[in-house]
Amino acid sequence: MVKIIKYNGDKKVLVNLIEELQDYLVQIDPLKRLRRLSEYGEIYIDNLLKKIEKQHGMIYVAEFENGTVGMIAGVIEEFTKNDEIECIPSKTARILELIVSEKYRGNNIGSLLMNKIEGYFQIQGCDIIRVEVFEPNKKTHNFYQKLGYQDRVIDMVKKIL
Repeated sequence: MVKIIKYNGDKKVLVNLIEELQDYLVQIDPLKRLRRLSEYGEIYIDNLLKKIEKQHGMIYVAEFENGTVGMIAGVIEEFTKNDEIECIPSKTARILELIVSEKYRGNNIGSLLMNKIEGYFQIQGCDIIRVEVFEPNKKTHNFYQKLGYQDRVIDMVKKIL
């Protein structure tokens, strides 16, 4: 049985998951612009933990068969005066990472993690949740759509050299 619990400080688990995700994204990158240097996981997770602390965020992990098989991390974004000139005031949450180890995908773990963090954001008074998806990652895009997320902003790139 999968248990979704609050992250307990085992940084190595998060490093392994984020490195697995980055390796996957490198593989599917059609422009071959992504990479993963050896220090990537440590640096990325250190920065993620700082964001979580600074922005009233949360990390949950999925435990299964005595191991961590997934994680989700999100923060609450600050609504600024500049935001007010173009958007209705809101309290926005942002999912920074959702990772389920490849071996365990398709077992509802991603949905359980999403439900848990959405509940946390609701308790915090958030009225909207944002998430960014790497465009070539079609399965993840479809996953979020099934959960009710809609495309909002599209960031386009052109390689010129």
